Amino acid sequence: MRLTLSVGAAFLLGIPAAGACPRVDPAHVGGTQGYADGFDSGKCFVSIGPMSTNGLVYRAYGFFDDGLLLVFSSYGAGEDSDPDTTSAREFYFFPRTGALELSMDEAAGTVSVRLSDGGRAHIDPATAQIKALERGSVVVSPRVDPAERGGVEITSYAGLVLDAGFRMGESPSGRPDARSTFRDAHGHLCTVVNRELFVYEGGEHELKFTDPELSAWLKTRCPALSPGF
Repeated sequence: MRLTLSVGAAFLLGIPAAGACPRVDPAHVGGTQGYADGFDSGKCFVSIGPMSTNGLVYRAYGFFDDGLLLVFSSYGAGEDSDPDTTSAREFYFFPRTGALELSMDEAAGTVSVRLSDGGRAHIDPATAQIKALERGSVVVSPRVDPAERGGVEITSYAGLVLDAGFRMGESPSGRPDARSTFRDAHGHLCTVVNRELFVYEGGEHELKFTDPELSAWLKTRCPALSPGF
């Protein structure tokens, strides 16, 4: 087993998950495999990844009900302690208004995921890569290389997005003193220190605010933003 990026990436590396979330058994359309499950903590997720990889070089995605979109990249075979062979790029979407949903239609040749904010990510079944966002614009690099810094950029979105950045070998939001940037639907930005947003305990971290609490906090911390909820 190779280096994991905390529980957020564990399922992408083949570690079993369990919980009370709706379960969708692994299925595939074209070259894409998807499934849905949950952790014992109750956090639900949808996993999207390629059916096959070339030398363990690939990009996969995890969608979580706390708003997280995890872009997980593997750059080849490596040991558990090697921080040079995996990376994470993280985005959070707000408000979190509904349940995740995985849709895989083999007959139609389509794959999509409904995010917790209600928008959909459409997946190219041939490559297992995000090809479009229902509520925004996304650019995905065809190259899986550390120089691409995850290779996924959301250039606009009709909602509030937190860009937690990129990190080799671990979750970028797992660094309390690192910075993350909010962007609203109008393109206004506000950068904050991670410890302002996340609770850190036992080597794990999670967002500290509910949606109403976050909206109220942003009015003071980032008054130029328009959260929209």
